[in-house]
Amino acid sequence: MIENLHRWLVVRLLLVWLVLSLAIGGIVHYLGNVRLDDHVVVMAKSETVNYKQAVIEYLQAPSEGALARLNRNVAAHIEHDNLIAVEFYDANSIKITEAVAASARDIEEKLPKHGSEFSDKNGVVCTKMEVNNDTYLRVFVPLTDKSGKKIGYLEGIYHAPSDIIAQIKSQTLWSLVLVVLVVLATSIVLYPLIIRLNRRLVDYSRTLALTNIGMLKVLGSAIAKRDSDTNEHNYRVTLYAVHIGEKLGLTRGAMQGLIKGSFLHDLGKIAIADAILHKPGKLSEEEFSVMKSHVRHGEDIIQGYDWLKDARDVVVCHHEKFDGSGYPVGTSGSVIPLNARIFAVADVFDALTSKRPYKEPFSFAVAVGILQESSGNHFDPEIVRVFLEHVEHLYGEICHGGEDTLHGKLESYIDTYF
Repeated sequence: MIENLHRWLVVRLLLVWLVLSLAIGGIVHYLGNVRLDDHVVVMAKSETVNYKQAVIEYLQAPSEGALARLNRNVAAHIEHDNLIAVEFYDANSIKITEAVAASARDIEEKLPKHGSEFSDKNGVVCTKMEVNNDTYLRVFVPLTDKSGKKIGYLEGIYHAPSDIIAQIKSQTLWSLVLVVLVVLATSIVLYPLIIRLNRRLVDYSRTLALTNIGMLKVLGSAIAKRDSDTNEHNYRVTLYAVHIGEKLGLTRGAMQGLIKGSFLHDLGKIAIADAILHKPGKLSEEEFSVMKSHVRHGEDIIQGYDWLKDARDVVVCHHEKFDGSGYPVGTSGSVIPLNARIFAVADVFDALTSKRPYKEPFSFAVAVGILQESSGNHFDPEIVRVFLEHVEHLYGEICHGGEDTLHGKLESYIDTYF
């Protein structure tokens, strides 16, 4: 479960807002530039119409008079149009005439020069250029006669109007701002919806957890009845184990597995015959071999249920010993899962201090002495040390508590870790 949902959600919504704003904003910016380029190209093409017919007339019937009329036509328009320079060529790429607006001669000289590569083009060609933060287009327009035969071409330099450029850029900027605000507004609207859905999910998860915990208690009770015991043993060993786990700083997830495993540690005894399970005396070697199989039976029972898989460490390994002399595998040292090492101490201490069909309870002092003697062979020395530092207080609080008291203490841990 997320500890600080609001902070977690705000951070992620801000990241989503930033990513979407950059992505969609980039698309809007790109489309805005395409729109700007297309608009400028259309304007540039429209202004070449003023010259196109005049030069075609000249090329169809060249004469000094026709050239003079062409020059007058060009001179009449060049100072007022945004087409600041024009050049006219015949079909052999020989220049016929040219004109440059007086105010644009310096600009025309700064623009990159061209060759005759465009002379073979059959369609209008536009090349965009930026000079001193102004936008220019070099425009190549093929000229054809009535039969469609190419008889020359026109080259012009078009200066895009600053006000039109500024207007389109402003529209693009506002589109970007609108995109950012829309994405932000969407994130703000989603925030309470996600919080509400999360609360419903938490409630549902809580109900499911309580259902699973109820199942856990029923199984634990069934095991206790099967083993001629009460739930008090399950409560005591679980409480001892949780205290040790807290002192060792176990994570929340590890504590959940420890609680489940402690409550179900003897689940596999359901599969053990009554004659062995309830025998008051010492078990024979053959009987003990059967009894040891309860850990594998327990593993078989829980492995099909995902919610109980984290209980496996305790169910399977709580009879392993630190020196490797335990069962079912004989694992030793820190290779034994930590939860199993913790539970082994809690389980043996409770067994020593509790009445069983085959024994009377040992005194507190004797039980502590046995733990100390078994430290390093049966038990992890560090876990024994941590447990013994607090065992006197725990013993008085847990060992002599009634089932209702123990149940209440366990419920508080369940509320904390589930």
